Amino acid sequence: MDDRNHMLTANLWMRLFWTDPFLTWDPSEYNGLDLLRIQGSKIWSPDILLYNSVFDEGFVENPDFKATIRPDGSVAFLYPFTYKAACRVNIVYFPEDIQVCPLKFGSWSYDGLKMDLVNRFPKGDIANLGSMEEWKVTDLVAERHVHYYNCCPEPFPDVTFTLVMKRRPLYYQYYIFVPACVLMLISLLGFLTPPESGERMTMVLTALLANTVNMEVVAGQLPKTSSYVPIIGKYFGAVLFVNALAIAMNVVILSLHFGSFRAQPPPAGLKTFLRLDAPSKWADWFFWRCFRRRSISFPPDASGVTLNSCIWKNLESALSGRTSRMKRPYSTSAMETTHLTKSYNNNNNNNSMDPVLLAKMDVIVNNLRAARMSREEKRKIDEALYEWREVASRIDRIFFAIFTVIMVVVNVVVFGMI
Repeated sequence: MDDRNHMLTANLWMRLFWTDPFLTWDPSEYNGLDLLRIQGSKIWSPDILLYNSVFDEGFVENPDFKATIRPDGSVAFLYPFTYKAACRVNIVYFPEDIQVCPLKFGSWSYDGLKMDLVNRFPKGDIANLGSMEEWKVTDLVAERHVHYYNCCPEPFPDVTFTLVMKRRPLYYQYYIFVPACVLMLISLLGFLTPPESGERMTMVLTALLANTVNMEVVAGQLPKTSSYVPIIGKYFGAVLFVNALAIAMNVVILSLHFGSFRAQPPPAGLKTFLRLDAPSKWADWFFWRCFRRRSISFPPDASGVTLNSCIWKNLESALSGRTSRMKRPYSTSAMETTHLTKSYNNNNNNNSMDPVLLAKMDVIVNNLRAARMSREEKRKIDEALYEWREVASRIDRIFFAIFTVIMVVVNVVVFGMI
């Protein structure tokens, strides 16, 4: 059966039986002859045609095989024939679909008053039907119908054989559904890829493009119809939506992880929603192995000395002209410390300060103040960056859970409909 052209090609054995009163004889008069085999073209035969046949021009003629005739005038005309019939294909449940194709046989020239047409058996013989790789014939029902047309008042009987076939789905399940599920899992694995690797968007976009190509291949094997959308089309549409959703989620995660707005700390409402400042058992379980903030500590400056608040106050007091005793002068070397200490002590003793030394100390204090402010600003920025990384990591975990639920629901719903 060709799904794309809505056409059935079947190799069938036709069995026609009729009685011809002009072909009777007495076997005793012919030496006991009780059977004749005569070429079909030499005797009258009914013009039985397949009404819904598909041929380039007109109807095909029956083949010229020999007919078997008995003394009472009964004729049996048996011959193999290949029929091409137009059938309406329903692929809503593809590839688990069942196709029903009626084969309508009747006379083209004789009405029911001249030639009656009946079926001898309620079903056709499918016991000796050869096996097919894609289809399995499950039934062949024969029914007689009588029609009246506007052209003629006479009845026109026909016998319709309804061929029921079920598709074997293994091929399509292996080459269509399995790749689609794998591509969806690849999109899911993208959430487990570290954002720093730079391969997140590549994985998800590759899965989306591969799924699009797979959808085009499947669409090429299905008939073109606008009456309905098959389940497999809905499935691929759902997969495309899920992949596009994964791309949108990853864009949000990467923006939170590398965005330029991260110099400011996250909003308090967002931190509360993600349980950053108020941890709980379910949050610890759900966000297990997510990124965690750490305390920001800076190494000492290049001189190896960390500024002491006492020194800072004493330097400011000295520059403002107030006398105070410095417990530990700030210096970068023992020699400079001794020199600075002596100068400071001498100046304290003389109740005056050297202008050159005062200028140098002013520069030192300004540099220390600028370094302190720069270091404090850097600490705040780094803390904000770490908070945003933790926010991105937790939102990534939430998106991972949402995507997993959507993926499971889509597969369960689609496979439940088949």
